[in-house]
Amino acid sequence: MVRYALAALALTLAAPFAAAAPVPADGKGVTFPFPAKAPIAVSVNGYDTARERLKKLIATALPKEGAGIAKELDKGFDKLFEGRALTAVRKDARGFLVLNDLASLIQETPAVAVLVPVTSHKEFLKTFLTKDEAKTLENGRDGVDTVKTEAFGDEKAVHLVDLKEYTAVTLDRATADAHAAKFAPATAEQMGTDLAETFLKGDVALYVNLDAINDQFGDQIRGFKGLIDFALQQAAQQGAFGAMSKKQIEAIKVVLKGLIQGVEDSRGLVAAAEFRPEGVYAKLQVRFTENSPSAKLLASEAPEAMAGVGNLPAGLGTYTAVRFGKQIGDIVRDMGQEFATTEDDARGAELLDAHLKAVADAGPGVEYSASALPGVSLSVTAYKDAKKAATGLTKAYKAVAAGGRVNGVVVKAAPRVGDDAEKYKDFTFASVNVTFDFEASVAALPEMVREATLEAFKRAVPEKAAMWVGTDGKVVARVMAKDWDAAKKLLDQYLAAKETVGASGGFKRVREQLPAEANLVVIAEMEAAVNGLVNSMRPAADAIPGFPQLGVVKKADGPPAYLGLAVTLKGETATVIGFVPVQSIEAAGKMLESLFKRVE
Repeated sequence: MVRYALAALALTLAAPFAAAAPVPADGKGVTFPFPAKAPIAVSVNGYDTARERLKKLIATALPKEGAGIAKELDKGFDKLFEGRALTAVRKDARGFLVLNDLASLIQETPAVAVLVPVTSHKEFLKTFLTKDEAKTLENGRDGVDTVKTEAFGDEKAVHLVDLKEYTAVTLDRATADAHAAKFAPATAEQMGTDLAETFLKGDVALYVNLDAINDQFGDQIRGFKGLIDFALQQAAQQGAFGAMSKKQIEAIKVVLKGLIQGVEDSRGLVAAAEFRPEGVYAKLQVRFTENSPSAKLLASEAPEAMAGVGNLPAGLGTYTAVRFGKQIGDIVRDMGQEFATTEDDARGAELLDAHLKAVADAGPGVEYSASALPGVSLSVTAYKDAKKAATGLTKAYKAVAAGGRVNGVVVKAAPRVGDDAEKYKDFTFASVNVTFDFEASVAALPEMVREATLEAFKRAVPEKAAMWVGTDGKVVARVMAKDWDAAKKLLDQYLAAKETVGASGGFKRVREQLPAEANLVVIAEMEAAVNGLVNSMRPAADAIPGFPQLGVVKKADGPPAYLGLAVTLKGETATVIGFVPVQSIEAAGKMLESLFKRVE
């Protein structure tokens, strides 16, 4: 089965659609050459177009290696097309790889078809087939032509169907017959104009027709809901949740059931990547059925401008702006559970619930935050009643007993809180001192992940952390730093808007590519992102026999480079956009070069 799927994929690459067809600005009025009931379709923006755009991107991002990579790409395609003429392939259209039946993926020959844009079917057969293949050509009266080829190893029959502007190529006879028969084509209106526009703009794009999948597998999808409680119960019995609270586990249950509900409510999903001169632009969109539970949840969200993210202090690793509505916000807070006291501290638990409810009732707005590991962070959140929120947060620290948790880490003793400890400009701050117990934090985890989690905690926060929570009556500021002087410096950078990350050219490049309004924006400095990725891989190096031992990541030279992600929930569509500039790809390449050279 895998060999046949690879053969079909290779045939997709063999179609040189050199330029994309014009894309309507509003994504309307497009009819696709594949069936409306096809569950999955992949679009390629012309092999020449996509290949040249990718080569230019690589040459800019990796100047040393770019020429060699481009040469290998060209060599591979030349080898693939050896003995074939490409004159009958239209150079103004996209090509598609279509899966016509999801269940066929477990069969020996999946129901996959490659749709090649052609000047005419007859001319395509005459010019594209090799001499040996042309000798085996059988013109079927039922609209299905067949040739035999050894292009992929053993001799196989390949079926070709005349679709006028396209030729459908498939290894599966039933799929060929389905294309030869009359079928209703997919349209932009069926896909949804937003999703259709994304699908057509991508150099490579994937469309998942969830309407068709729900029609075929709806009962099985709904059946998964009933398994969630059982699966979580089994996971808890095996210690998979460690010291997670009941509230956190309940939040996980809500999320899992919500994801399945989301699949039920979804009409379609599109994921696309564009190889732009500025970098790689990726977009994921999910469209939900009107008035479905998922669509109603999205309707309660209101994207924000997030303009203040650029005012955060420069020199930190990760920058975030977030604002979710009450329903999603409550789930996010419950999963994170910033504060937790011990199981036997019923009074403390009651106080925590009351104090955190007061914070939520204070009317939170956009939260801007910046952090660097270990133990440096600043967050600023607007509230309708900022004093109430600051008081609630300070009291929450006081309600945590020794052995409780702050940000998921066990505290050796109850946090020491000093009310009105510091004043800075219009702010009054309470001080919070916490001593963490990393070993106790991981004691309940399975042995195979215990050591890795312990190291992750040590990288994230200092054993003894100093924090400040304060307000000027408009916003609540929270700072973690080695001492008050360091905390004041972060505050001064933010309040005076000096030495801000928004002044960085690399930050601007990323922010400009992300939507102006969103529910979540995350922009990370590339060095921090690469180090985070490599550090997450180190446990595998220790736990898996034969896994390469990773060396030290080289420090990035030059001005800071960034990558970013944004989530927007609006109307009936959820959108995730990611962008990695060429400068960031180059920086990551240099950093990882030293890592791979030291693999033992």
